[in-house]
Amino acid sequence: MTHLGRSVAALAAAGAITATALSAPTAQADQATTTRTHRHESGLTLSSPKKYVGVQVYEGRKRDWVYFNAAVYLKSPRHAFEIDVTRRHWDEKLHAVAHAGRDHWRIPTKYLHGWKGLRKALVLTWRKPDGTMLGRTRQDLCLNDWQESRLRPHAATETAYTYGCGTNPFTRGQRWGIDSGWARAITPYQAIPGKKITGDKAIVDISLRPGLAHVLGMSAEQSTVRFHATIKRYGDDGDEAVKRTSAPTGPHNESATASQAHPLEPADVSARAARIPRGTLPDLIPLPAWGIATHHEGKLDLLDFAATVYNGGRGPLVAEGFRKGSKKVMRAYQFFYRGDRQVGSARVGTMKYDKRPSHRHWHFEDFAVYDLVKSRTKKRALRTSGKEAFCLAPTDSIDLLVPNAPADPGNGDLATACGDLSSIWVREVLANGWGDTYTQYRAGQSIDITGLRNGTYWIRLRANPDGVLHESNGSNNTSFRRVILGGTPGARTVKVPKLGLVDSERHNYFDEE
Repeated sequence: MTHLGRSVAALAAAGAITATALSAPTAQADQATTTRTHRHESGLTLSSPKKYVGVQVYEGRKRDWVYFNAAVYLKSPRHAFEIDVTRRHWDEKLHAVAHAGRDHWRIPTKYLHGWKGLRKALVLTWRKPDGTMLGRTRQDLCLNDWQESRLRPHAATETAYTYGCGTNPFTRGQRWGIDSGWARAITPYQAIPGKKITGDKAIVDISLRPGLAHVLGMSAEQSTVRFHATIKRYGDDGDEAVKRTSAPTGPHNESATASQAHPLEPADVSARAARIPRGTLPDLIPLPAWGIATHHEGKLDLLDFAATVYNGGRGPLVAEGFRKGSKKVMRAYQFFYRGDRQVGSARVGTMKYDKRPSHRHWHFEDFAVYDLVKSRTKKRALRTSGKEAFCLAPTDSIDLLVPNAPADPGNGDLATACGDLSSIWVREVLANGWGDTYTQYRAGQSIDITGLRNGTYWIRLRANPDGVLHESNGSNNTSFRRVILGGTPGARTVKVPKLGLVDSERHNYFDEE
């Protein structure tokens, strides 16, 4: 984008706005789009209920910051619209298929910005009131971001789509969409660098990228709204920081409070394992390590990393702990569900209370092991992180295309609860399609590499290492990530090669596509 384009973007992003159907002609590309014959009719429409919306410009020392809430909605009134995005192997590009009613078609890869969503999908065009072009800005669009609203009283009462478009570099499958009879708010937030913003009026067109609109089966009229913007300024207080509305957060919550309910006493779930239907079993799969770095602490050189174990099975992993007296140990049981109905249980080990500052909750033991090996074929571990116990929580949506994957694993009676020191019972759940990620700042989330020679090694992650948990497939419980150690004692370095097309160590690994 040119310097002019960036500064103009600011102008538009900042306005009080009138939303009307597009009446004036837009760019030539938009005009060309309307002449095409659409193979697919998604039924999607952009619209806004407001005539005037406040736009605020915050003046800083070096740049102006703009808060812009256009109250634009992408509506799907006729039937659900969704895009299923998959990657089965790390060396393949993302594959996206759109679904609307009984129709389905492929979305070209060029319109995808990795797991971030649709690349440069929203086009914001800025003009003076006399029509003089000021510039354009483009923004990515995640169909699962922002607020969803029902369009009619008989539409489904809850959305089928999870919040966000995926944040883990090793995500495997996502489902982006809008429910039938629902609308998704599209709220662009814009930070404006460069020239100061002048003037107090602007005309803003917000539209979908013409080529993408055509692929989605939308005409120019369906994919564009126009606003007449009035700019409101707030004085320069010498501080560049701006208070902006925070986006909703995802379902991460490793410090969830334990429920005080006691649905089952330990005597009711004896060590007898019920006959377990195979379709109710989880499948624990460790993803390759990522977010890898080194640091020096005291006399130790440490290799830090993030690790994710996800459930790729048909059933959730439900582990409950029952405490006797004041002991900091609980007996652990695994429960099996068909829908909301419990159909089996089995004794699967213990849970222990972890008192370290970054934990302070109950961990299920023997869930995973992290270690360092010299090659993928050698079983002997050179160094081990010592971390084997986990508070199970659905922190990352990894593959929401697996059967029965919930859109919101935090709802319902299978909620994750890792408890505190006062808990006498906890239920920890890893929903199918979801992963549990532990990052570098967690205590125990590192491997001691002090005195280890420079060279190539592999970080090995093993899920369910002792086979204490019941799962459908035990052959996919190990993953490897190659690392190259260098440097000198007290100043060790690490290089991490890409894994297929995935460069998880880039500042923004979403750009890999």
